Amino acid sequence: MKNLGLWILFTFTLCGCTLSLDWFHQIRAKQAASRGDFETAIRILQRIRQHDPDGPRAVTASRLGARVAQLEAKDYSSAVDFYKHLVLKSDDSSERKSAQKNVAQIYFENLQDYNQAVYEYERLLKLELSNDEAFRYRLNLAKSHFHLNNLEQADHEIDTILTRKLEPDEVFDAKLLKANVEVANKNLAGAAQSWEEILKEFPERSKREKVALNLVVVYEEMKDFGKAIETLENMRGDYPNPEFLDIRINRLKERKTNLPGAGGLKR
Repeated sequence: MKNLGLWILFTFTLCGCTLSLDWFHQIRAKQAASRGDFETAIRILQRIRQHDPDGPRAVTASRLGARVAQLEAKDYSSAVDFYKHLVLKSDDSSERKSAQKNVAQIYFENLQDYNQAVYEYERLLKLELSNDEAFRYRLNLAKSHFHLNNLEQADHEIDTILTRKLEPDEVFDAKLLKANVEVANKNLAGAAQSWEEILKEFPERSKREKVALNLVVVYEEMKDFGKAIETLENMRGDYPNPEFLDIRINRLKERKTNLPGAGGLKR
């Protein structure tokens, strides 16, 4: 019994030292981060997490490590690892959801790993989401497919978005992406129609984002120089640099003149 008691005391003391050591390492990591030595801070926090991945100190280390890696060190691969650990081990459902959102965002925006972004956004879309969250995540899912040249799937995701109740700015963003998908798919007539509808439905935001120039490019590709010129002339009154438009108009007039047939194609 005496030996058993000594063994229990030894085990308790050893565990206590281990916990104290993890605590000490977290202090060191915070100090390293505060003096701008983010690489050392991340390395220490990774060591804590690896020591007892299922324990609460590992979760605390991942919480701090994710912030340091993403916001300070811009070490996005390490940030993803920390966030993925939080997704798996955090007891807080809101923290798990937030971590999953950050994983998807980093793959999409920072690492531009669109294959992985597709997987992570699909996981996000299975969670309970607000209307705003559901819109943003599915739009980024569609954009990821667009970057991967999965144009049919991108178009499907956009159509899914457009079946739901949206704010005007959300409709604009979705239709803008749809028009770009049509351009990439060489559906120039469909793209031209989409740009025209966007210009009519959202005139002010279209001006700010110079949507009409996209329509001009499509008309040029279609060799419909008359409509391209007309679109540029309609832009001239509100455009901050009308001289730029004049140069394009003159070039298009030359191209129209050089088309087969006297004076260009008859309209």
